[in-house]
Amino acid sequence: MSQSTLEEKHLKGIPISRGVAMGPLYLMQKKALSVPKFSISPDEVDGEIQRFRRAIAASRTDLERLQAFLESEGSDEAASIIDTHIQMLEDPFLTTSVEEKIRDHLQNTESIFYRVIADYEEEFLKIKDQFFRQRLCDVKDLSDRVMRNLSRRTQDRIPQAAIEGAIIVGKELAPSDTAEVIEHQIGGLVSQIGGETSHAALIAKGKGIPMVSHIDVAALEGHQGALVIIDAYQGDIYVNPTAERQEFYRNFVLEGDPSPVSESVKVQTKGGADVQVFANIETLSDLDQFEKTVAEGVGLFRTEFLFPKQEIFQISEEMQLGLYLEVIQRMKGRPIVFRLFDVGGDKGRNLLSDEPNPALGCRGIRFLMRHPEIFSRQVRAFLRASVKGRLKILIPMITDIEEVKTTKRFIEKEFESLKEEGVPLMRLPEIGAMIETPSAALTADLIAAQSDFLSIGTNDLVQYTLATDRMNANVSEILRCDHTSIIRLLEFVIKSAGETPVCVCGEMASDTEALKLLLKLGLRQFSCQPRYIYEIVQAIQSF
Repeated sequence: MSQSTLEEKHLKGIPISRGVAMGPLYLMQKKALSVPKFSISPDEVDGEIQRFRRAIAASRTDLERLQAFLESEGSDEAASIIDTHIQMLEDPFLTTSVEEKIRDHLQNTESIFYRVIADYEEEFLKIKDQFFRQRLCDVKDLSDRVMRNLSRRTQDRIPQAAIEGAIIVGKELAPSDTAEVIEHQIGGLVSQIGGETSHAALIAKGKGIPMVSHIDVAALEGHQGALVIIDAYQGDIYVNPTAERQEFYRNFVLEGDPSPVSESVKVQTKGGADVQVFANIETLSDLDQFEKTVAEGVGLFRTEFLFPKQEIFQISEEMQLGLYLEVIQRMKGRPIVFRLFDVGGDKGRNLLSDEPNPALGCRGIRFLMRHPEIFSRQVRAFLRASVKGRLKILIPMITDIEEVKTTKRFIEKEFESLKEEGVPLMRLPEIGAMIETPSAALTADLIAAQSDFLSIGTNDLVQYTLATDRMNANVSEILRCDHTSIIRLLEFVIKSAGETPVCVCGEMASDTEALKLLLKLGLRQFSCQPRYIYEIVQAIQSF
């Protein structure tokens, strides 16, 4: 290899999903699919249609497998995106329209399907709105999958060994490609096309994977396997970085937070204010990252992600107990806030019949109250596990003070029932409430009086207050955590809580600018994804 090849190359792009990663470059290069075109006889029409239907069914099977993995990993946004692809397979333009054209034109399925998709793409390109232009990537992604199944050519699977820890580069990262590669422990993502509202970006953000876009991918050709640093804070890409550059970024990538983990670790602002930093956890694998941080504990464990959603009705008390005990053991005495299952509505497509407006439907505590058998099994498992560690219980989707009171009575009843059965228990765990709806925020004083602690879920609070779907990229510019209404609600909650501890566990906790505002409002507890803790601690100490 020549010396010039090893010279550092610097490319500048746009940061999409914050973070830093270092690893070998893996350039994704898709092979073009050939589209055969030939005439068929009337006798062959039914056979072609059956072949098309098998390709659609196979595509659905592929996507459902991928969706199940994403759900089990706790990547709810990514799973929802794949669900849109599954729904597209039911669109008449992909079913009835193609079958009718096969009959009318007497041509093979590939050529008909290719023509239908080309017409569809042409209509998309006429729309100037960027949101719809970006959805064109979804159409191309799905059509490629169907074409592969029509030709009976399996998708080119990327070898795990090739992408473990790698920086994945592609001109335009299709949603399913992105979802496929995050099945492995990749380092980061780089693309040429795609902004913050692209589905690939939403998947990267949901999994906390650094991503930079608007990079000239052609400039990276010939560098397959080369060491790359991706700085998704500044939008910088370094190929063959110098030893000095590697050293500069090494703390972020390999060492994480250099401080040792211990109970004595304190985070303070320059003014001497004590601040507590916790971690948001979704799966057992997240604990590997957590153990490298100075987080004082887990501020939010999303328990529904420990189990495949479609099995939640069958999850036994013993199965839950085993997993909760495993988490507690790895916590080594540090506190952990387990949130009750937040399923149903928009978070549980496989659990309930379709709802006309799932985000406002039967989810969180509403779902659990309607399914006391699920509620009981989880509460009993929590209570039995609580004798082994500092376990707290968090109630999701509170909209009324009566929901808090009812939940507390339910937990107390299960506590007494276990005692009567002779199960060794110590005391009732602390019980907290999620403040993630405007009604909960406006009655925070009443809820705080009934709670041991409050957790502000800013993601949903912003969504519900601004009446803006946080999964809808078409209105993403409205979704602002610095909106006056949000600031006023946060200030009211913090003041109304009085002596009741308050923690922010939404995305605001990992935003350094929002962090500054929250500290000014008097907040002293934050919980965010483990990979952001080092950055957040540094920011707090600089204020």
